[in-house]
Amino acid sequence: MLLFASGAKVIAADAMGVIIYTEPVSKQEDVLKVWMTAASTTQIEYKTTPQSLNRSRIKRSAVKSVYFFEPPVFKEAMDLYESRDYAGAREKFAACKKAYETLDEIRGNYSVLAGFYELETCRKLEDLEGLKKLLDVYQADTLEREHQRNQLEVYPVWDAVRTKSWPRLDALVREVLAEKKWIGEHLAQLKYCHGLALEGLGRDTDALIAFNGAFTADYTASEELTQKAALACLRVIKGNDEVRLAIQLWGTEDEDPNSTGYFLLQEGVALCGLWKKSLGGGQPLPAEFASLLRYKEDNKPKPEAEEKADEEGA
Repeated sequence: MLLFASGAKVIAADAMGVIIYTEPVSKQEDVLKVWMTAASTTQIEYKTTPQSLNRSRIKRSAVKSVYFFEPPVFKEAMDLYESRDYAGAREKFAACKKAYETLDEIRGNYSVLAGFYELETCRKLEDLEGLKKLLDVYQADTLEREHQRNQLEVYPVWDAVRTKSWPRLDALVREVLAEKKWIGEHLAQLKYCHGLALEGLGRDTDALIAFNGAFTADYTASEELTQKAALACLRVIKGNDEVRLAIQLWGTEDEDPNSTGYFLLQEGVALCGLWKKSLGGGQPLPAEFASLLRYKEDNKPKPEAEEKADEEGA
């Protein structure tokens, strides 16, 4: 049964699922298909049919495991999430979290799981203030999957991004990276945030290394973060003083193809080409970086001295 508030937002729901328990008399394992209405640390309240007004209770000590069926509101939210409608998904996840909050004492419940994905929508929308507010009240004790629990350990790094505390962020990322071997999805986030810290500290070369680390850590799965890391690389390259000098000297006698600025400029050109070919996923290369494509080596004008020599030879 669902109860609705104004605006058609779900505020309460019974969770369909299965309880596996030990029958108190026979001591045999048994299974109940139920609609759970509430839970505490000591018992679970449930109905045996969705329409029933009667409630039964079972002691948690007798329960071996609980399995929840995916509720429609969560499926709707995930469909939006996977299609990258993060704003729409965020609203649905919030509704799901509220609807099943009376069951958040049970491991694997959809209230806590929806709350986790609500956090993720904030991160993907770069609403770091919203992420901070939700994290302050989020209870993760019954969050089941390890990779999701590990994501919670990455959020403090994003909070340092929120405050633009670059020295603290630099130190924090180093500390977190040393804690464990992270999967690609989390490593990409850590490297990206580290790149932001190093960029903020004016350490361009180190920032590029970090952004490249984000770029390669989870290239196929974290497409959006990969794109952000690539654009961050281009931002650092375009703003670098040595690159600006290389652009100023482009095609002149004073140009130095062995300089750091020249090398970084060509890295930027290659990255722009990769964006247009596949990395951008069909999105146009931002206009602020498109100008770098002028500096392909094939487009380089001959220095004046070479042109004069060619004319004299003719």
